[in-house]
Amino acid sequence: MLALVGTHYHFRRVVPVALRPLFGKTEFWISLKTGNKSEARLSAMALHARTSALFRTARTMTDPAQNKPVTKDDLLALYEDIIKRQEEVIETTERNAAEQLKIERYTASMTRYEDLLKTRAFLTYSTDALERLNQHIITLRQDMITGKMQDKASLASKTEEIERLHDTLVKLFQTGTALSQTPGAVPPSHQLTSPSPTPTPPRLTEALNLGLLADSQKSDATKKETARTVALFVQAFGDKPVQEITGRIAGEFRDLLFSLPSSYAKSKQDMDLNAEVERAQEFDLPTLSGKSVKNHFMRLSALWNQLIRREIAEKNPWSNWDFDLTKRNPRRAWTDDELALLSSSAWTCSTISQATFTGITLVAAYSGMRLGEICNLRNEDIQEVDGIPCFLIRPHPEDKWTPKTEAGTRNVPIHSSLLDWGILDFRKDGEKFLFSELKTPQAGPRGTDFGRNFSKFKTTIGLPAAITFHSFRHTVSTRLRNQSGDLRELWIDAVLGHEASHKSQGATTYLSGITTENLKQTVEAVRYPTLHFRRSL
Repeated sequence: MLALVGTHYHFRRVVPVALRPLFGKTEFWISLKTGNKSEARLSAMALHARTSALFRTARTMTDPAQNKPVTKDDLLALYEDIIKRQEEVIETTERNAAEQLKIERYTASMTRYEDLLKTRAFLTYSTDALERLNQHIITLRQDMITGKMQDKASLASKTEEIERLHDTLVKLFQTGTALSQTPGAVPPSHQLTSPSPTPTPPRLTEALNLGLLADSQKSDATKKETARTVALFVQAFGDKPVQEITGRIAGEFRDLLFSLPSSYAKSKQDMDLNAEVERAQEFDLPTLSGKSVKNHFMRLSALWNQLIRREIAEKNPWSNWDFDLTKRNPRRAWTDDELALLSSSAWTCSTISQATFTGITLVAAYSGMRLGEICNLRNEDIQEVDGIPCFLIRPHPEDKWTPKTEAGTRNVPIHSSLLDWGILDFRKDGEKFLFSELKTPQAGPRGTDFGRNFSKFKTTIGLPAAITFHSFRHTVSTRLRNQSGDLRELWIDAVLGHEASHKSQGATTYLSGITTENLKQTVEAVRYPTLHFRRSL
């Protein structure tokens, strides 16, 4: 299948489960290095055929041509050959496209000068030298059309000759002195002048000034909001010429807006957009509402209407879009079958170990803690409270980290299943964090890299989009509230770090604390009949 990552399409194909041990991969990702969907489809069809042949060879474990056993190294060599051939195709396509563009530009330029040579004013001034120039230009043009210049040396030679002729013609056409000093020169009133250059299409920021900011009829608020929307577009796609902004690009901008966290609207607008999208996905953050996205499009649509009136743009790519103003990201709890699939599938990330993946996942499943809370656990945050081992979730101002809410500061007893699995073995002398393998990014929350890789992994093994890492928190909450034991809502809220769901006077005024034993009873009520991770420390 095709996947658009940034501005380039990628070919993605899942490796059959039985063949994954041979390739050491669960899927193939190959960059097609093109943003043109038609070109990407052609390349993807060729890659699909080659990978199908590769899978057939791997299944039979016999080379059909040589009828001899195929080793794992042979299969990997065949895969590398597929990658190499794809890169050669891309390189050849790019080279041919660049050469063709150069030829087309010079062909158009020579056609322009041929038309000038045939004008009546110039025919009154005929010399042998100019006639030879005329014939030379016609010959060069014919060579380009018939494809006689295929080798690089010939193309370079012809290019130099064309540039020299251009300089000569420009001087002849634009310099009155050169013509007037020649016998039989064309009178000044008939001398050729260079055609006026075609106006360069304005870029978006320039068009904003022309179509809106200079309009005294528009309010300052409208100008400010439209400029902010344009800045966001430029940050994502660059300051494109207006004529290059099509409906396809408008659609990509719409998809981007719906993926940004809602907090982005209140933050500084120089943040990395891709990182913000990933942060929203991995931490289950609310994204921009349909109303906000619609407002961005309305501002751009109004700007384009102004540009159309000024004949700067031909049509409006921002109009006639639909916006679901009630759409929300679907999130739900894990099912037993999905947990079984997760725990039985081999972790595919090479930068984070299987042990760290398993440890973080189990903590989430048996505590309902947020990913940020888990990844920021220090070794000092594991302590006994009333004789019960607990995770202490608390602010760490030295690292500028605090729980999400005031209720997020809490003690969570460590589930017996985590202790039996060996979660405490992650504590290492000299290390600050419990999961010390994770890297702390220069910008963004700790755990972003894990969240991104978890998202890729769960998609690879076929889990639906409605399931995310944050779904563990939904799962713990759902299972605790559906259990048949005598657990109080206040205890569940305390474990999860929720504000108390009961606002009675007794709960808010006279409740001074919940015992650690009651919290432990709540945590221990979480059970998973199908979640079985092997200990890999």
